[in-house]
Amino acid sequence: MNYCSECGEKVVSITPPNDNRERFVCNVCNMVHYQNPNNVAGAILTWQGKVLLCKRAIEPRYGKWTLPAGFMENKETVHQAAARESIEEANAKPGHLNLFGVFSVPYISQVHIMFSGPLLDDNISPGIESLEVGLFTEAEIPWDELAFPVVGHSLKLFYKYGLVPGRVHQASISRTPDNEVQICSETLETANTD
Repeated sequence: MNYCSECGEKVVSITPPNDNRERFVCNVCNMVHYQNPNNVAGAILTWQGKVLLCKRAIEPRYGKWTLPAGFMENKETVHQAAARESIEEANAKPGHLNLFGVFSVPYISQVHIMFSGPLLDDNISPGIESLEVGLFTEAEIPWDELAFPVVGHSLKLFYKYGLVPGRVHQASISRTPDNEVQICSETLETANTD
């Protein structure tokens, strides 16, 4: 950030009084500009034991496979975002979505909120952000062609644990200086409220 969105003057990176992090601050109007992580919502959608994947038609990772997911828009819930992305990327009709996992990716300042649920039918086709879409068994998934570490990790958790009501996965995904992916993962069991 170079200029204040309030007054247009140059900003500086300082730690404001009563804060503990550097922020962009305007020295003219004193506006503190907070920059927070982006939320990504997505879904593991299934039809007759197969998982929906989309081949990306956009950067980053053009031509790689992913779960339907994307950045949340203002004024939508995480459920709405996950459903919208499924429609935009695969013209899919998602059924009821349950929280599957929350994955922190601090090295790129993102939080991925993944849901799981059924497809209402197998009528899928590429949306504007997909080259192709398909339904895959575990053995058919192009594991070496997945776009992002969070996608592979979500799928591995899905196949290892399945869909258990009240089970929510969480992980922190980071990269070493050598660009190796590191995943610190755990599964949480919540109380059954029935």
